[in-house]
Amino acid sequence: MTDPYAALKRHCQDRLDRDAAVHRSGHQNVHARRYLLPRIGAGPIEVAIIVKPDSELQIWCEADGVDLSMLSGLRPERRHGSETYSKRNERREVLYGRHSALKTFERLHRGDALRFVPETVGEVDRVLDALANGSTP
Repeated sequence: MTDPYAALKRHCQDRLDRDAAVHRSGHQNVHARRYLLPRIGAGPIEVAIIVKPDSELQIWCEADGVDLSMLSGLRPERRHGSETYSKRNERREVLYGRHSALKTFERLHRGDALRFVPETVGEVDRVLDALANGSTP
């Protein structure tokens, strides 16, 4: 069975491999890739892409400094930092509350985050362009 999202994931990964640095924690084995994407007028933004086979592409990034006006129509899901470690499982163990690949980031780990689920190459490009060029310091 082929992954229906493979081409979209490959495009996003290729863009980030070209335009961003690999985060110091490196990439997760199969499910996620971690990056530091340079921004104009500000320090790099932490970005993770979820590329798990047969799942939709997800782009996670820090929420601070992202100009959402450049991304009208894409409706990112805003995930507040307060959600991390706020729930417990049936054994009363504290749960992280986000994708585990985000735990190794300094700011994205517990800070406010945005999660995009782009459906086209054009949407991937709009998100990455806005993160790199349209963020405010």
